[in-house]
Amino acid sequence: MKMRSFALPLFFMLIVLTIPCDAIFEGTANANIFINLYKQRDDFGRLALWHEAAAECLNLISVPMNEILYKYYKNNGYEKSVARTEKEALEIQEQRQFHLKRAEDAWKKSKTTENVLKAEREKIAKFIKTWLPHYPDRFYKFGIYAVFFREQLERAEQRKDYAKVLQLEAEAAEMCAAQYEKIPIAYGLESYTKIRDAYLKRATLLRTLAKQSPERLPSDVKFGEQIKNLKPDPKISPKKNADIILHTAKSDLRIKTVLANQKGVREYAWFQGFAWTVSFYNHGWGNLAIVIVDDQTGKVLDILKSEHETDKLELVD
Repeated sequence: MKMRSFALPLFFMLIVLTIPCDAIFEGTANANIFINLYKQRDDFGRLALWHEAAAECLNLISVPMNEILYKYYKNNGYEKSVARTEKEALEIQEQRQFHLKRAEDAWKKSKTTENVLKAEREKIAKFIKTWLPHYPDRFYKFGIYAVFFREQLERAEQRKDYAKVLQLEAEAAEMCAAQYEKIPIAYGLESYTKIRDAYLKRATLLRTLAKQSPERLPSDVKFGEQIKNLKPDPKISPKKNADIILHTAKSDLRIKTVLANQKGVREYAWFQGFAWTVSFYNHGWGNLAIVIVDDQTGKVLDILKSEHETDKLELVD
């Protein structure tokens, strides 16, 4: 999967991040937005910080997710998946070293003031705290459940092996709990312990039902659903509404210029912990531009230009 010049479209990024063989991208695709932004601006100090942030995201998200998958595949005899996950572990470390080397190179060129760097570090801390629970929270919709467990569940149900269905659901619940344990909770976000415990409780119930050799699936048990009633209120939440952010981005004269002759344009707003990114894209050109909008003021902070739209943007910059 080859990334374009500054980032994958966000809607597509979500798909990429759910495929186990693309674990290398976990947590770094959004960091790449800011990496490319500061590279575009020749702000080497903040560029270095975001390369370091990308490396940290690999440590905090990619590594534990890879380890959880490896343990499951190894324990259950999925040898091909074990080999693939071992390869991915090496790729994650290679990508981490890449970002650390780029950070080192950028620091050598940096003239960014310490006050600016301090403010950027605070933004990065919010960015990381926002993204850490992202993958566990979407385990059943976009995660390995959707691309691996669901297929196994369908096969077991076709065989009318309902004990196996329940067993697989229990294993999925345990894996989801492990993601909460190894990612947000390990970082210190203790509010997610109740969710972890709820998934472990679900797994225990499902295993108990599986041992009863059921002739049908119990109608009172929900399968493949995220536990929602215990989801904590995020410590970092947006001040602005996504619709307002989209309106602000589309009203910018530079974006109007970029979109003037484009057809089938779509946009996607995403809160990054301290600011919003609005990605404009279509199927013809791919990415057109990404607008960074301040969450506090609702004003456009910057625009990340795609290569083929750079000249258009500079006409009105």
